[in-house]
Amino acid sequence: MDPTYESYDELETADWLHLTEGEQVQWAGRPSWLTIATAVAFGVGLAVLGIVLTVWLSGVITGETVPSWVAYLPLVLVLAGAGQVGMTYLNWIRLLYVITDEEIYVKHGLVSRDVTQIRLDRVQNTAYNQSALERALSFGDVVVYTAGTSTDDVTFRSVPNPERVKRTLTHLLSESRTPRPDDGL
Repeated sequence: MDPTYESYDELETADWLHLTEGEQVQWAGRPSWLTIATAVAFGVGLAVLGIVLTVWLSGVITGETVPSWVAYLPLVLVLAGAGQVGMTYLNWIRLLYVITDEEIYVKHGLVSRDVTQIRLDRVQNTAYNQSALERALSFGDVVVYTAGTSTDDVTFRSVPNPERVKRTLTHLLSESRTPRPDDGL
């Protein structure tokens, strides 16, 4: 099993993941944490700026010409920064990709959910792509092309080690298409 996701045991008991008897999770993951690093750093920077400005203004404002409560206005930046970090993190954890022996799942949402489930026998082809920067940082997109008009293609966006994810899919697809002795062929 791939160590990308922290707890496969917890995942296998998720009410949105419908595993059949004997079906196992082969890979699960989220977009790379590097994809949210800039937004988190911005939010933290905004919060620190708010704290620094508040401390500085509270030392400068004496209350004679400007009301002393004005010194605490930069605390709004702290709230905005904390909100930025919180929303970025929640948007990141709400997206989860899962590959099992038989299906591919894409789950969006925490409270409300949107789960796309595709059987491996509907998968026609897979591909992955990375820009030069993504390759240096070891993340990229894995595209799953599906058969049929009612099923959309699925893209695992910005996943860590996309070549390993594609390799896992390719291995599972080749296993599912190889006739077994008990299939009567």
